[in-house]
Amino acid sequence: MKHSPIRPDIQFLRGIAILAVLVYHSELISLSGGYLGVDIFFVISGYLITSLILRDLSSNQFSFFQFYARRAKRLLPAAYCTLIFVTLLSFKVLTKSQWDDFIKQLIGTATFTANIVLPFQTGYFETTSAQKPLLHTWSLSVEEQYYLFIPLILFVIKPKWHFASLVTGAMLSLFICIFFVSFPFSYWRFPTIDSETAAFFLLPTRAWEMLAGSILAWLMMHSSHFKLPNIARCLAVILIFFLCAFPIDSVHPRENAILVVIATAIIIAGEGHWLPQNRMTLAIEKIGDWSYSLYLIHWPLFALSRSAYLGETPKHIKFLLICISIVLAYLQYEYIEQRFRYGWQANKTKTFKWLAAATCIVIIAPMAGTVIREFNSSTNLDYMSMPNFGLKETCAAGKIFSNQKECETADQPIYAVWGDSYSMHLIPGLKLENTIGKSMIQVTKAACAPILGVASIDSNYNEIWAKGCLDFNEKAINFIQNSQSIKYVIMGSPYSGYFDYGNLTLFFDGKKIIGSRSIAVEQMITTIERLRAFGKQPILVAPPPRPGFNIGECWERKSAGLLVLGRSNCNFLIEEYYAFQRGIIDGLNEVQRRTHVDIVWFDKIICDTGVCQTMLADGISIYKDGGHLTVPGSEWLVPKLDLIRMAR
Repeated sequence: MKHSPIRPDIQFLRGIAILAVLVYHSELISLSGGYLGVDIFFVISGYLITSLILRDLSSNQFSFFQFYARRAKRLLPAAYCTLIFVTLLSFKVLTKSQWDDFIKQLIGTATFTANIVLPFQTGYFETTSAQKPLLHTWSLSVEEQYYLFIPLILFVIKPKWHFASLVTGAMLSLFICIFFVSFPFSYWRFPTIDSETAAFFLLPTRAWEMLAGSILAWLMMHSSHFKLPNIARCLAVILIFFLCAFPIDSVHPRENAILVVIATAIIIAGEGHWLPQNRMTLAIEKIGDWSYSLYLIHWPLFALSRSAYLGETPKHIKFLLICISIVLAYLQYEYIEQRFRYGWQANKTKTFKWLAAATCIVIIAPMAGTVIREFNSSTNLDYMSMPNFGLKETCAAGKIFSNQKECETADQPIYAVWGDSYSMHLIPGLKLENTIGKSMIQVTKAACAPILGVASIDSNYNEIWAKGCLDFNEKAINFIQNSQSIKYVIMGSPYSGYFDYGNLTLFFDGKKIIGSRSIAVEQMITTIERLRAFGKQPILVAPPPRPGFNIGECWERKSAGLLVLGRSNCNFLIEEYYAFQRGIIDGLNEVQRRTHVDIVWFDKIICDTGVCQTMLADGISIYKDGGHLTVPGSEWLVPKLDLIRMAR
């Protein structure tokens, strides 16, 4: 087979990029900026694709059909092979809701719109994203969308305006990107995607990285003798290594991305024979040859293993998955990528038939999987997906102050249920308590713990959200204080972002504070004292015991015959609970010791034998996920807490 000449330094860069992404996703060692490998790929893609287009345009040989046919031969065979493989694995691993999400991801990947589909499912850095098998295809969709527009732009615009157009486009895209990430607003045009997420996933805010490569391609074409000193390239490589290990900006894409794009452009500029050829560089170049297949294959293996292990994959399994990824990438490169890419000239009819067959399988396999799963579904798991907003969905969103009647069971409620979703999941059980159920009001906001003056910040909830949480809690306590009827305040939360040991990020006194759980404890005490000062009796409900894995998903998997690794059943030892929630247990105990507040613990009911039982006698799971109660679980468990006795 005849191969096109390939620059070794670009293959070396590809190898560096994919290894950075691979290590980052494996989490075997800390490489907190490994995701910057994708930014390197963007620059390389912009450079190579624009070089081809400009070369063909200058010789009057450019053809849209030939251009897109080359792209199809280069990208589709390996992508389709991976999609078929991942679909078959997902069929035995993913739960019903995960499978439904996967189908949407698959459609997005096949239509090159994954970067539009995925933001509405999850953000890239969110915890739930780690179990989405096709999350990584967002970047491929961005590139394909760029490949759709860049030839049209260069073809329509006169050659003398090419450079100015590319520079203008890059500056405009970079400006939009920096504006979105530097001045974020909670909700963009849609209620489920914020500006930072939009900047991360969408083409208009990512195009500048590929346009940087396109600008470099134009410069190289018009200055063929341009050459940078090797020391500049070596420093650029060092800068890339440094930023992958120690990123300087917590927001992406911003400073880190700009520096990596500049460094990548410096390395590519000029001749490609500056790189020393030794065993190390040759090995990285070889990985660079396999980088496309390795990028396609590695993430689904990590994501599906997390699902099968109900959370964290053991380290030795992660290492094994890296080895499997590299082997599969090599095989796919040799027997799929190369055969389809260069075999086309040898036998177009045979190659076309194979590609058509793969396309049909990509379409038919998920459809067949959905039908088979529906046909074989004998266990009724509808209760697992039943939302639990408490009394009304509007109450869950903190809208009690505008919809008070919908969030109360009496005109003069005696009991207030204040907190977040861990207060909401108490409501079905509280409704069965005649005294409480007939005289309560729900004062809740999702993810907002009932602690005054402090809020937890993470990848899902930013400073703008934290300010909204603080405002809600201040309104909530004022409402409770001013109510003549409310006597008792039942408070529930997981407290994991407040009392956990480790590097917590809290929003307090108008600024971010790292690792100060003592602030949350003090504010919890302040909240209790303020309630008591107005004659209200607080009752704290501790979160249900949590072992660190998704209990509800475990039972759902067992019931549906799906793969579960690492656990023989879905119950857990009380020692697992104590180890996983040590910070929360210690925090609540300190609050109780200093205030003598009543705290209700679930473990006295479900963990009395040293093993925490997570399923009812009729086969119904008590847990909806890793900590929330199902509606049947709440109805069985909450009345046993005997909260009436606490209200004295």
